[in-house]
Amino acid sequence: PQGTRDYSPKQMAIRERVFNVIITCFKRHGAEVIDTPVFELKETLTGKYGEDSKLIYDLKDQGGELLSLRYDL
Repeated sequence: PQGTRDYSPKQMAIRERVFNVIITCFKRHGAEVIDTPVFELKETLTGKYGEDSKLIYDLKDQGGELLSLRYDL
């Protein structure tokens, strides 16, 4: 969708180092790693949280897709 970005190889190397430090620390304390999308189709989230839920943030129309941000991300 519009509004997302690509990272250069240099930027990705920095991101990976930072994430590895964070993940290592979290795992040391018993956390488990997951990876989920930051945004989802609006219909998916309203099905989970309800139409009037204040737990989701609607995004503008992204090329015909109605997307929303998940409250926990």
